[in-house]
Amino acid sequence: MMMLRLSTWLWLAVVGAVGYGMFQVKYEVMQVEDELGRVNRAIDTDRDQLRVLNAEWAFVNQPARLDQLRQRFLTNLRPITRLELGSLDQVPFRPGEGQSPAPGAAPQPPASAVLPNASERAATPTHGAQLVSAKPGVP
Repeated sequence: MMMLRLSTWLWLAVVGAVGYGMFQVKYEVMQVEDELGRVNRAIDTDRDQLRVLNAEWAFVNQPARLDQLRQRFLTNLRPITRLELGSLDQVPFRPGEGQSPAPGAAPQPPASAVLPNASERAATPTHGAQLVSAKPGVP
């Protein structure tokens, strides 16, 4: 048989390595193309959802519809008067922040937390709107 020279073996190894490299690159490209297809489908889905949301937004923001909702729900809306607002004196302080309670004494509800009786409510122009304590058990 014929003896192959060293350069022939070297070129055969180079051709094999290049063939293997091309095989690897081909499959990596296929994986990237699959991922690109998934991303493009997700983009198309998101664009379809945006179209639907834009159509819903256009419907919800129709001036005639908004005017109809305004007339239905905002007819009793009126500006807040000064009498309906409280003052800082009516806000109860936490222990240690403002007035400290006496040691061993039960906490007293602030005077503003007490609801007025029926005659006082009828006399006020705020229609009974007063600050009320949010603490459970405090009248």
